Amino acid sequence: MSSDVFFVNIFPMNVRQNPDFDYIKIAREVVDYSLDIGFAYTLMTIGDKRIDPWVLSQFCLSHNPNFSPIIAINPFYQHPVSAVKRIISLKNLYPSKISVNLVTGSFFGELNAVNDILSFEERSIRLNEFYQSMMALINPALPSYKGKYYQVQASEVYPKYTFGPFDLFMSGALAEDLKSNKQAYFVRSIRPLEFMEKASVPNCGLSLGIIARDNREEALREVDKYFPNDRRGEMLFSIAISNNETPWNKWLKSFLDTNGDSDPAYYLRPMKNFWTNAAYLVGTYEEV
Repeated sequence: MSSDVFFVNIFPMNVRQNPDFDYIKIAREVVDYSLDIGFAYTLMTIGDKRIDPWVLSQFCLSHNPNFSPIIAINPFYQHPVSAVKRIISLKNLYPSKISVNLVTGSFFGELNAVNDILSFEERSIRLNEFYQSMMALINPALPSYKGKYYQVQASEVYPKYTFGPFDLFMSGALAEDLKSNKQAYFVRSIRPLEFMEKASVPNCGLSLGIIARDNREEALREVDKYFPNDRRGEMLFSIAISNNETPWNKWLKSFLDTNGDSDPAYYLRPMKNFWTNAAYLVGTYEEV
């Protein structure tokens, strides 16, 4: 694991059925500029209901084998053995860095469809066990793992993981479940500075968007261009935040009820129109 600061791009979601939105063209452009700008990784989220992040990652890697995806994984969708086998397959096929982002959240309709009724606390425990199981499958020094949700015997799983260490990220887990995972990066959602607390673990990153220009008015025009007001998006966001029980979303709902989205240092319009899942810093280069 590197101790250096690095930057991660986020792949745009295809959540709106716009006939003019050529997703294949956009995907290729994202791959190209991610490499040109020098992002260490690009996050492939599970927030897009139309395209699975594993499939999208392989498409992008086929466009440029040097592209480095962070593939979002939710235990709801797969077993640790399946995830590790896919990672090994991609590493055998492509020379780039392959990483994963373990997340607790998912769509409530899909959870209800298969009667996955775990509380957020239980899903956080399951996510931690998923991580421990993956480490047992990858690390020969950890031949097995036995938890409440997963039990694995790594010596019986093929193909074997024969590659070096890879970066692993976790998002949305409870702080007490993070301290034992020394090998993972932990992604925190940004808040206004007066609400930010010191990270409880050393290897942390922030989820945020940045739009900076020579003056604030120009920066705000850029935000409106990229993330226009969308009433349907506002409705989707309202439903999503009402049905999400993670500590971050509970805090955000309370913040919005009290402060709205007018904080100049903490721009929430893209989130409230359901274009992104991160707050933005918007302003001059000096302000940002």
